[in-house]
Amino acid sequence: MDELKKFHEASPKTQFSCLDCSKPFGLISDNEKLYAHYIGQASFDGALICYLQTSPESPKIFALFIAMFTKHKVSDLKSKCLEAGVTEDQFTAFLAYTSTFFANAGNYRSFGDTKIVPSNTEEEFQAIVKACEDEKISTLYDDCKELMFSLEQNVRTLGFKPSGITTYYSSNCTVEDAKTAQKFMDAEGLSPYNTRLFKNDDGKLIVRIAAAEEKKGPVGDNISVEYGDYAPIMSRISDSLLKAKQHAANDNQRAMLDRYVASFNTGSIDEHKQGSRFWIRDIGPTVESYIGFIESYQDPFGVRGEWEGFVAIVDKDTSTTFAKLVDGAEELLALMPWPKTMEKDKFLKPDFTSLDVLSFGSSGIPLGINIPNYDDVRQNDGFKNVSLGNVLKAKFVFSESEKVTFLTDADQAMYKEYVLKAFDVQVGLHELLGHGSGKTLCETSPGQFNFDKATTINPLTEKPVESWYGPGETYDGRFADLSSPMEECRAETVGIFLCTSMAALKIFGYTDETEGKKIIYINWLHMCRAGITALEFYSPEKGGRKGWGQAHMMARFAILQMLLEAGEGLVKVVKDDKEGTQVILDQDKIMTVGMKAVSQFLLKMQIYKATADVDAAIKMFEHYTAVKEDMLELRNEVISKRKPRSLLVQPVTKLTDDGKGVELVTYDNSAAGLIESSVARWAHCAQDLIDCAAKEASFHRKRD
Repeated sequence: MDELKKFHEASPKTQFSCLDCSKPFGLISDNEKLYAHYIGQASFDGALICYLQTSPESPKIFALFIAMFTKHKVSDLKSKCLEAGVTEDQFTAFLAYTSTFFANAGNYRSFGDTKIVPSNTEEEFQAIVKACEDEKISTLYDDCKELMFSLEQNVRTLGFKPSGITTYYSSNCTVEDAKTAQKFMDAEGLSPYNTRLFKNDDGKLIVRIAAAEEKKGPVGDNISVEYGDYAPIMSRISDSLLKAKQHAANDNQRAMLDRYVASFNTGSIDEHKQGSRFWIRDIGPTVESYIGFIESYQDPFGVRGEWEGFVAIVDKDTSTTFAKLVDGAEELLALMPWPKTMEKDKFLKPDFTSLDVLSFGSSGIPLGINIPNYDDVRQNDGFKNVSLGNVLKAKFVFSESEKVTFLTDADQAMYKEYVLKAFDVQVGLHELLGHGSGKTLCETSPGQFNFDKATTINPLTEKPVESWYGPGETYDGRFADLSSPMEECRAETVGIFLCTSMAALKIFGYTDETEGKKIIYINWLHMCRAGITALEFYSPEKGGRKGWGQAHMMARFAILQMLLEAGEGLVKVVKDDKEGTQVILDQDKIMTVGMKAVSQFLLKMQIYKATADVDAAIKMFEHYTAVKEDMLELRNEVISKRKPRSLLVQPVTKLTDDGKGVELVTYDNSAAGLIESSVARWAHCAQDLIDCAAKEASFHRKRD
């Protein structure tokens, strides 16, 4: 049990980095600052939804911490605790848990889906609560302590019962219920992105749609639709967006915000799609944003979106490089291993910018984003790509003495010098040409197709295609829980495939062939190492494909296995008696053995996606993501060597006293700084979360 608890604990050794946006914020106009402030406020108010999408106890723990740190500053509570006999280490451990909880918007890791528990004992935690000398705080703790510390087998990871827990669904919902609801929603033309699924004790299913306005929707056989999920939070989001509209820079932004408000008030995904179309047309804004129910990584069925909202300021210098990548996209798309019939009819050149994040409201902050996720919008209207520059810079920080795990001594220096450069290339290619490439073959309406059935050949069978998406069907809907891992794997593979092109590297400023080869080598080596460290996110208890708790990591492990399977000494995972396991990549075989294997792997993924061949995709992914005995043994080493993920401390914007200006408030890069910033952005709206949680509590009760 000690090793199990250690795996799930919030580490007192967690490192913190400030998400610095002070310089670009200082360069934008007062009107742009007000626009950014209100969208940031809407984003963070909406992030309260993440707590409701995670676990039954997350809103309760949130209420406890907000109460504790509204009453006491971190430094004041520390003094009271030390006076009461709590040790320095015990209080540090408590802060580690609290800050990790806020950073993940709940008590499950946004990257990995595993439960987070305190490293404190229950007695130590109780002593800290007691030091607050507040009856309400003590009551709040009593209400959540059992679930906070529980590591029963069915609560260790997110997922459907009996192997996990999720509040995208009521505690009595099953995978079969999710399938039933999906068929009903497809028939009614309803998107699952902004929904949850609950089941009454009588077995009747309720599709709950996020909306400020509460009303009844369509009714089917043993299933109905209700609008008004998260109603007070959705109303608050809309209010902030309407205030942002007063400071919008152009008509596209105003129309975009109007559509978002309509979507969040009524629950209409079509309105959000329209808002996304106006957002796509807003080319090159100084202040960039996106907001809504976006990624489906944490939904165990893989179709329901987590809340995500951000506002950021464009880095114009770096964005110039990405603009060149967009201009050269069609030349690079021609290098893809699939025929033109499997590529979009027209590449709709997107806006691709490097951003410095000002506010990011969700359970985690990615390094890059390709949005929107709506297939029909992407295929017909286009998309945007963003690389989050200040997040990237905070990620890759090494000390001179630090040894990077699973790499040989020969690779250490070059890896540290080039990994950020290589990853910058990878993110650009992954987002623009990974997520932005490839066609899905669809019957757009009965008898109408977006491809020629007679002449479109499946290159894997060399026969006319035999499958496609039916009217109203989507990639996410057909591939369900495999949709995110396969799409991330496809995009990651595009990155390592195209980074071998000097035409691509020149766009990023690497014109010297010697340096270009180093970028290629480190990018491939980094992917191989990521395939090893991905094992941290695999749960042997669940096993098989279901054992993978993070889409990107499942994807990277699959890529490693594919490269190992290529053979001929391309990639080796060897055991060194002194240093442990190391990954060795033969640089001279990347362009031959490596590219042959990657090309074939990438072709298969694109064809399976394009033709909706779910069965073939499942078979391939179950092969490449199976964790065999040797890899299970390696997983133990990965866990023993893992370091806690560093947490980002975000600034907070606040209006000046006269309401006409905006101040940027920054915090220390520490657990205390992260906690204080969280309280500053959420204390005013915490009651909305508490009320929503109370209203749905009966659906999440523990059942036999």
